[in-house]
Amino acid sequence: MWTAYSEKKVIMGIEKRKSRRTDVSVVISLRQLGDNYVSGISGKKVDVNVINISKHGIAFKSDYEFKLNTYYDTYITLANKESFETIIEIIRMENLGETETTYGCRFVGINSEDQFKIEVYQLLYESNLNHE
Repeated sequence: MWTAYSEKKVIMGIEKRKSRRTDVSVVISLRQLGDNYVSGISGKKVDVNVINISKHGIAFKSDYEFKLNTYYDTYITLANKESFETIIEIIRMENLGETETTYGCRFVGINSEDQFKIEVYQLLYESNLNHE
């Protein structure tokens, strides 16, 4: 299984990750930080389709071409209407011949309050799945 976070560990066939992933279906906006001339983004916002989120990172798909090791100012609104801003770094990318590429990102400098918002969202999401 593809993961958005690079610290995936497998011990005796059991997958151990740094933090729990929750599938999501939300849209986030990204704006590149740094040299706009090199990136070609020029500060415009790009919307992407999020696959999953954890308190340490996020995975998304996009037909826009992002570059590895680039940073983006990110505005995230969870389905429970909690929102926050953070910076992400693109650390993985994978394309299996599809129109959209899957990107894995880590949060850079996310605060504990925003990590808590993600954990609460995960609990609510899993609770709703159990009641369906």
